[in-house]
Amino acid sequence: MRLSHKYITAVLSITAALISSGCSPPQPGASVPNVENSHAHTSNASGGSILAPTDRRPLQITNDQLTTRADNSKFPQVPPNEVRLLAWNVESGGNDPAVISVQLAEFIGYDVICLSEVSQHSFERYSSALANQYHEVHGKTGRADRLQIFVKKARYELLDSKELTQHRRHILNTGNHRSPLFVRIQDRNSSQQMIVMTNHLARGNADFRQQQAAGLREWARDQDVPVIALGDFNMDFDYRKMKGNAAFDEMVRDNVWSWLAPETFIDTNWSDRDGDGIDNYPDSMLDLAFAAGAAKEWGIECRVIVRPNDFPDDQTTSDHRPIELIFAR
Repeated sequence: MRLSHKYITAVLSITAALISSGCSPPQPGASVPNVENSHAHTSNASGGSILAPTDRRPLQITNDQLTTRADNSKFPQVPPNEVRLLAWNVESGGNDPAVISVQLAEFIGYDVICLSEVSQHSFERYSSALANQYHEVHGKTGRADRLQIFVKKARYELLDSKELTQHRRHILNTGNHRSPLFVRIQDRNSSQQMIVMTNHLARGNADFRQQQAAGLREWARDQDVPVIALGDFNMDFDYRKMKGNAAFDEMVRDNVWSWLAPETFIDTNWSDRDGDGIDNYPDSMLDLAFAAGAAKEWGIECRVIVRPNDFPDDQTTSDHRPIELIFAR
């Protein structure tokens, strides 16, 4: 078991062990505070940047960095300037909300939690699972499922929230899709503002998904504060070929967004449509994260959270793994 694995597990008080893969995407030449990663810079055919990791040193924790829980076990202290975001597609219609609520409660402590595929009937249930410690915002667009964002009340002031159906000439929702949902928040201590957006782009319409990605790119270009987007982008990133679909190329075009590329690639989704017990889309990632503006220089690390026996999923659990972002601010 790796130390970083223990670190995340302890911080969250998660009873099930977590295995994580990491990523860190600073711009070439940028100063990276409190991050122990170095990266090589590559580019794709769209002219966008992919910040590919080349090295990672293990996290070191000393005895004086540990604090004591009520049960006398130890867990690492979270640095006061550390920010942690989480995104998770909870698979509405294929889960048991009671089971998801229990698993969601394990993530109390994250600063922002972004959920996709949330049934309208589960909005309040999931808020309660998080002990009402968060500002809650949910989308009003989508059919059977929608988007939901939680922002930690103790740390952040919620300045604004919005569903993005159109930006300039770019249409992001024709009426049958989930509009990207974002919050603009401000750290109560540092006054640092940022925008956090969650997405679940079109699955069955590749052309429209590409249009959505172009719209997100141009929207991010126009923002005046750092922006982080994370969620289920349906960009089918094949990490053996190091290539996503056309929407991925559109998203990273012109280097407006930087993709937060994992160091160790892990499937974020499971699909077994033919029922043979084998993933139909191995080596694929639908759940991704991107940074724009000054956030590209924040040294953000991204990990896929893996629970024992999470894949293949069953009718009570999600067919997606959560992803987390960690950075110092």
